[in-house]
Amino acid sequence: MKVALVGARGHGANHVENLVRLGRTGKVTFIGVVDVAEVDVPVPVYPTLDDLLAEQHPEIVVVSSPPHTHRELVLGAFEAGCDVLVEKPALLSIADFAEVSALAAEKGLVCQVGFQSQGKGSFRRLCELVGSGALGDIRGIGAVGRWVRVDAYYERAEWAGQRGPDGTLVNPYAHAVQNALLLAGIEDRDDLDIELELFRCRSANTADDTSCLRVTAEGAPPIVVATTLCADVPHPPYVLVHGSLGRAVFWYDDDRLEVNDHEMHLATPVDLLENLIEHRQSGEPLLSPLASTRAFTAVVEVVGKAQVPFVEARRDGERVVLDGVDDIVVRAAEKLATFAELGARWTR
Repeated sequence: MKVALVGARGHGANHVENLVRLGRTGKVTFIGVVDVAEVDVPVPVYPTLDDLLAEQHPEIVVVSSPPHTHRELVLGAFEAGCDVLVEKPALLSIADFAEVSALAAEKGLVCQVGFQSQGKGSFRRLCELVGSGALGDIRGIGAVGRWVRVDAYYERAEWAGQRGPDGTLVNPYAHAVQNALLLAGIEDRDDLDIELELFRCRSANTADDTSCLRVTAEGAPPIVVATTLCADVPHPPYVLVHGSLGRAVFWYDDDRLEVNDHEMHLATPVDLLENLIEHRQSGEPLLSPLASTRAFTAVVEVVGKAQVPFVEARRDGERVVLDGVDDIVVRAAEKLATFAELGARWTR
């Protein structure tokens, strides 16, 4: 299977490593990279996707470029007859989502979105438990993100810290949002009530670094995702499922799952590119198809249009700390409540 990569820096470096690995197994032939900078890769490098397509004929294009470039690149790959694996956020608006989905259907092609946690054994096991009723009636789904990000994090790219392509719900904690939407069974619905509380503790940025999202839909459990990049003490992000017969805690980065405080045995993770290849060859269902990210895209679009007020926080060397946020994000997921409902001082 001939595969090309757009964007070999940042997270794209992980794709380079994966493509080299799969090349050794014979599953793929890594044929080229598109990047505007000089990159150290074992394949030819091209300045644009059009330049690559003029010389190479990939069957799959992996897109790991800045989010605002995804629409044009995915459409270009489809026009060339290629299936696509695109990093999250795949698209920044529902209009773009509809346009890309329509062209994929017209061309008979598919798009996998880079929500790697959908291939983890912990997520697949949790879906089984929710679907089987083992946790009883699902009363709500919370998610907690509590990280520290230093100044250099916002200097990594021009779009970093900018409203639209970045922000806690759109980028660093996108997995938390998507996992919650999937577990609530509303990932493809268009009748969502989306409530936002977005704040920024760095005056130079326009995107949020501390946020609370509540999503409700008729007949579905409520979702609350509470996140910050201004924590005092960092902690791995997790999703919390509240059921009438117990609760499950899913640490998606660590591929861990606890149900009623018992660690669960998990299956081996599945790589999304390998899953896409299996889909092409044998019809194996995609683990993270574009169609399953409609609700996530709706959240991204609403976040991109929302106002993000500045709140004072404490400077601590190269980082900014919002005192009290560590406790509030945990309580929000536990109580399925917003920051304002919990009396967070920065909401007043």
